[in-house]
Amino acid sequence: MAILRARRKEVLEPLVARHHGRLFKVTGDGVLVEFGSAVNAVECAVDLQRDMAAANGDSSDARRIMLRIGVNLGDVMIEGSDLYGDVVNIAARLEALAEPGRVLVSQTVFGHVRGKVSLTFDDMGEQNLKNLAEPVRVYRISGAIAPTLGNVEGRPTPASRLSLAVLPFVNMSGDPEQEYFSDGITEDIITDLSKVSGLNVVSRNTAFTFKGKSVDIAQVTQRLKVGHVVEGSVRKAGGRLRITAQLIDANKDSHVWGERYDRDLNDIFALQDEIAQAIVAALKIRLLPTEKKAIENRSTRDPAAYQAYLQGRYHYMQHGVRNLEIAIRFGQRALEIDPQYARAWVLIAIGQSSLRTRGRSDDSGLAAAEMALSLDPNLAEAHSARGRVLGELGRYDEAVAEYEESVRLDPDSYEVRFNFGRTCFLFGRYEAAIEHFERAVELGAEGFGSLSHLAQAYQTLGRDDEAEDAARRALERIEREITAHPDNVLALSFGAGLLVQLGEKERAKEWISRTLIVEPDDPVAHHNLACSLAQMGETDWALDLLESSACKMSASAVLNWIENDTDLAPLHGHPRYQALIAREEARAAAAPGAQSTNLERG
Repeated sequence: MAILRARRKEVLEPLVARHHGRLFKVTGDGVLVEFGSAVNAVECAVDLQRDMAAANGDSSDARRIMLRIGVNLGDVMIEGSDLYGDVVNIAARLEALAEPGRVLVSQTVFGHVRGKVSLTFDDMGEQNLKNLAEPVRVYRISGAIAPTLGNVEGRPTPASRLSLAVLPFVNMSGDPEQEYFSDGITEDIITDLSKVSGLNVVSRNTAFTFKGKSVDIAQVTQRLKVGHVVEGSVRKAGGRLRITAQLIDANKDSHVWGERYDRDLNDIFALQDEIAQAIVAALKIRLLPTEKKAIENRSTRDPAAYQAYLQGRYHYMQHGVRNLEIAIRFGQRALEIDPQYARAWVLIAIGQSSLRTRGRSDDSGLAAAEMALSLDPNLAEAHSARGRVLGELGRYDEAVAEYEESVRLDPDSYEVRFNFGRTCFLFGRYEAAIEHFERAVELGAEGFGSLSHLAQAYQTLGRDDEAEDAARRALERIEREITAHPDNVLALSFGAGLLVQLGEKERAKEWISRTLIVEPDDPVAHHNLACSLAQMGETDWALDLLESSACKMSASAVLNWIENDTDLAPLHGHPRYQALIAREEARAAAAPGAQSTNLERG
């Protein structure tokens, strides 16, 4: 990041000024620049790639700064320090499609600059860009502008990756209590395949929306926009294990690979390695040595510890205080068997953190997260867990450093992006929060949590059209979730807030009442509903729930959200709100070793 900031000052900003451009926005490692001329934009893009390559010199690969650049032409709307419009969205999609070190331009740009610049272009044909109804014809500026990362390291570019979804494996054991095992096998196969640079794998959150449903492969592939699907089943009985798996080519509607494995349960780790590598081989993708090593790193080699961990992970994914407590106990059981099991330490860290949020634990989870990192410094989920804990302890800068390392190790983790965004939002870094929520939305294409938070972040910045679009999409997903699981309190409480945001206040009140009937005592639900009521002007009801939420939780676990949650702004001048803040500050100050933290919203 330090190198990148220096390059912006020394290379990018002078070039933009020289080509009469205007730097509108910096988001993480991205920039948005506007030009009055397509020629200026293209020439600046080429000069930027060349000068960045020259600045890299003989630097090691790890210290190189490689840019992708997309250029589009059209009308924009300017509001404050930001630009809006389809033209911006298309430019962003072109940037994502570009190889590192390359420049892609739309057909509109190509038509304007052809014959006016001393450059040649490769016609890449029409490309289907994400979230765009019509394909866009794309041109690549040819020639060795800068050495590409793909050429340097042999990695495929995003555009060349094969897309894949792993559907939840069916539990064929005849015992519903074995569901944790089939879910765990599926999740680990997804994780393994995500480590392969030649694959773009649908996240666990999205894949598991198809759990328990009779699915049509053609519909799944169309909905998820993937070319291949893996499906299978798991039968576990005693010490024996049978797993069937098959790989389907959606475009050809044909089976590419299939296998049935009958093994001893002690062979589970070798079997998982074998399945992942068989799928990669069937897709004719090169598996790099580092990727093979990453797949084979299981954090434990004890099948009993692994089963205990899977049971804990299963309960953690069900949410709720009781499930969190059970998850921690299973994590502790896994550690009794294998004290060096880093992933079990992560499970305990995030479980303790969530319970502390709800006032049910005095342990922040920090010690467990640091133990996980001491055992495996390259475990992305351990860095993410420590980042989450530090964020809840108010140590924002340290939290961001952990999240950034986690993103470096696993850039396509839904949980990392979601939690990173939530931490940024808490500390008022709304643009950064939007960046991570948007990525989480892409990774968890069927989930509602990231879209719900994204809608609030947009609304906070006054980006009303984008807020409304995100709110409508989130509500659609929540309605599907509630149809399948009517008792999902998190979905109900989020849905109420979205209905308020969309102006459907009477329906929002119905959802609030329904949430309180389904779960009358959950402090997180009470906080979320208080936000909705505050936005509707139902001040007394909102304060009743806010006070109820605070009473059930430790002061340090609730104070930051009460003060910083933008939905509660209408309450800030009310005497009851101010009295609540004063009371919580006094409680927090009196608590031994207490630090201000944030209330978990989801």
